[in-house]
Amino acid sequence: EWDGVLSDLENGMIEVKSEDLAKLVSLGGWLRGAEASSALVLQNYSPEHAELIRQPGLASYLEKQLLAMSSDMRARPIVVKLLDGIHTIRSLIESENGPLSEETVRKVHGVCADLVPLSSRPLD
Repeated sequence: EWDGVLSDLENGMIEVKSEDLAKLVSLGGWLRGAEASSALVLQNYSPEHAELIRQPGLASYLEKQLLAMSSDMRARPIVVKLLDGIHTIRSLIESENGPLSEETVRKVHGVCADLVPLSSRPLD
């Protein structure tokens, strides 16, 4: 159901010329999902469950979306922190061969937990 709401919200923002805002909403939704998924994996860690966290293609796509924002938007402190965080997450999930270790899942969770509140704050 969230996918449908997110899609409608993104389309509405694009219609009112808020592409950058739509990108931030997408990132915020993904961060919240990654935070929740990593918390679940950490409750009962297993290498198989840890693979749910590995989404390098999506992390790379979201990072590219942030980099494609206007320079004014990219210069805002919140966007700088979000970009740094998504880069960190992407680096973590791409750094290991095989299943992600419990420590890596814990680090991903920590970065997501730090970024989720930022993704819902006003940009001013």
